[in-house]
Amino acid sequence: MNVLLTGGLGFIGFFVAKSLLEKGYNLILVDNINNYAGKINVIFKNQRLKELQKIYNNSKKKNYYNFLKLDLTKDKDILILEQEIKKISGIDITIHLAAYAGVKYSLKYPEKYIKNNIIATQKLLNLVNKKDFISKNIIFSSTSSVYDGNPLPFKEENCITNFLSPYSYTKFCCENILKTYHKIYNFNVVILRYFTVFGPYNRPDMATFKFFYNLLKSKPIYINGKDISRDWTYVESTAIATINAINLFKNNNNIFEIINIGSDNPIKVIDYVNLIFKVANKETKIVIKDYNPYEMKSTWADITKAKKLLNYNVDNNNLEYYLKKTFENLKKYIL
Repeated sequence: MNVLLTGGLGFIGFFVAKSLLEKGYNLILVDNINNYAGKINVIFKNQRLKELQKIYNNSKKKNYYNFLKLDLTKDKDILILEQEIKKISGIDITIHLAAYAGVKYSLKYPEKYIKNNIIATQKLLNLVNKKDFISKNIIFSSTSSVYDGNPLPFKEENCITNFLSPYSYTKFCCENILKTYHKIYNFNVVILRYFTVFGPYNRPDMATFKFFYNLLKSKPIYINGKDISRDWTYVESTAIATINAINLFKNNNNIFEIINIGSDNPIKVIDYVNLIFKVANKETKIVIKDYNPYEMKSTWADITKAKKLLNYNVDNNNLEYYLKKTFENLKKYIL
């Protein structure tokens, strides 16, 4: 099977790419290696690229693999991608993870999110739609951020009406673009709404990285609201769910599914930080601040659908173990 993976050097994308290579898929991997989350994000992406190449070099079965540094908002780069796809006689599944993520950054640079989320997605879908050698099977990464204002736990059928950030509304806009392509152009679509992902190579702008960073640098950890909670989801569980979504396209047409990928186990941020202290065997000062108006106070994923459709299983008893794996990875880049 031939797979196109965009955003393949991103935090989640890397683990998806790793699994695809280990399973022997033919893979075209696209990423623009941007520095939106700082210099360490570029370091992480280049390190991930090296690891993927090593996995491919050590694999016994040499399926097709190529990495392309491309910007999906540029027409010339879309043409380069088209030519690459022709080399392997087409694509069976497109996993579209490329996007600008993060709530806070989107408030400062909304135009970047419109460009890199909405426009990039539109250009990619146009390519898929116009070329008969690219199957209209799309897995798209969305976010729990779209659920603001809904009762807990969040269910896929909730009505989406409130948006606290450009990030959330650009992701929901892309969901609706995909729904249109499903109805008009017969695209098969699986939308995965990820919930607060953490793990090795954690993106530097995310809470888990910041907590470990401030702890190891003996700086205060700031929490925006004493009762704020999140549905923490380990990155490899997220990647497994994404890979399993491929099975939904087998012998099945007219697919449009939205599926939550979370832990169904919300934990207060302050308790999460205290567990980080335990894992690192170190403590620092915790400062409780006011709630941020652009953040949801709580997230909680109903994962009934993921269990049914994706054979999705989450081990919520291993949070401390997963944080240890995260800590061992991140401290190499922080210290």
